[in-house]
Amino acid sequence: MSFKINLLPQKVINRMLDTNVLVTDCPISIDQMRLVDLEHYNFQDQLQHGQIIVNEKIAESTLNIFKNLFDLKFPIHRVIPIHEYGGDDNLSMADNNSSCFNFRKIEGTNIFSMHSYGLAIDINPIQNPYIVIKDDQTVEVHPKAAVEFLNRKNIRRGMVESIVDVFKNNGIIEWGGNWNSPIDYHHFQVPRSQLDS
Repeated sequence: MSFKINLLPQKVINRMLDTNVLVTDCPISIDQMRLVDLEHYNFQDQLQHGQIIVNEKIAESTLNIFKNLFDLKFPIHRVIPIHEYGGDDNLSMADNNSSCFNFRKIEGTNIFSMHSYGLAIDINPIQNPYIVIKDDQTVEVHPKAAVEFLNRKNIRRGMVESIVDVFKNNGIIEWGGNWNSPIDYHHFQVPRSQLDS
């Protein structure tokens, strides 16, 4: 079993630069990022190795969260850094990938996402959809395969409702499933008010 916090290896930094996941106007520096090695169970109950890039401020919390999820045998499809998807959040979500750092703005705004600070973690996007309610009252579901998981009363494996407290008990207290619009069931973050602390 391997759970460890590491500085970013140069090959990871190079890959992040090559895929434009890491750019000059990123709100955190390479020195503030950590690569967390972890183990998790997939949906076939097989042991998997994963890696997630986080802000050093939540590295220990992230390690503890994934240790707790491992102990609970909570299934996670995949945990690999977003640069493996060229920084494309839609591709990562469609692949049901759980991740943290991704330099991007909140959709439709000029505000940096908490992922840009490495302070937000997404878990199993297919089982935990991102839902946008538009002005014309139409609904967008991301990723598309997550449509079958809109009913949150029908609890199925990989849905995060049972692990919200695992995040909360480790200081990542804001869950996108409590938001009104958008509703982001796969998203956990520290409060934006803690950015300067």
